[in-house]
Amino acid sequence: MATIARHAYCRVLTMVFALVCSIGLFAQSRTASTSGSPARDLNSTLTELTRVAPATNQDLAIAQQHGPKLQRVEFWRGDKAHNAQVSEALQRNLQFAVPSLIHDAQTSGGSLSTTFKLYRDLTAVCESMDSLLPPGSHESKPELVALSNDRADMNRLREDLYSYLQQRAVAIESKSAHAVSAGRAPKKIIVDDNIPDKPSPKKRRITDQ
Repeated sequence: MATIARHAYCRVLTMVFALVCSIGLFAQSRTASTSGSPARDLNSTLTELTRVAPATNQDLAIAQQHGPKLQRVEFWRGDKAHNAQVSEALQRNLQFAVPSLIHDAQTSGGSLSTTFKLYRDLTAVCESMDSLLPPGSHESKPELVALSNDRADMNRLREDLYSYLQQRAVAIESKSAHAVSAGRAPKKIIVDDNIPDKPSPKKRRITDQ
């Protein structure tokens, strides 16, 4: 009877241990799925930006080709020469500057300085597209629909870069605060400029023998 009770007790302990382990593994997997790595998120953003930038450049070129047919559309109203200059500068940025900055951010491992340069340039890209496609512009033409979608993608990717920069900054500040609280703050070196000079050795007087 005692042997049966011991076996039953062991089975209960085994079931409880398995249940606790399964709950722990579920919690870990849930945490991993809800909290993404900033570096992994940055790689996804840069990969998508590598695809969106040339597509936007191509849509701008198509819109320029259809410029004369869109004279009554707000996209080409106002100073047409100025809009053409903005569009050409934007195309050069998307063709040369953006790919170079993406490469710098990738090779640096997502450093704050290189990623911030890309974020700042992408902000200029979004502002230029906003000036070419102001709110309320007609989106019945395929060219304008494509550019409006490109603008939405660019703004979303810019926000992703901002989120990455913010997460990295918070992580660095947290590490610094933890180091200070743990007593690992950098030691201050005090330089005392009032130390008297070392006296020079006296010359020995040579006496005649």
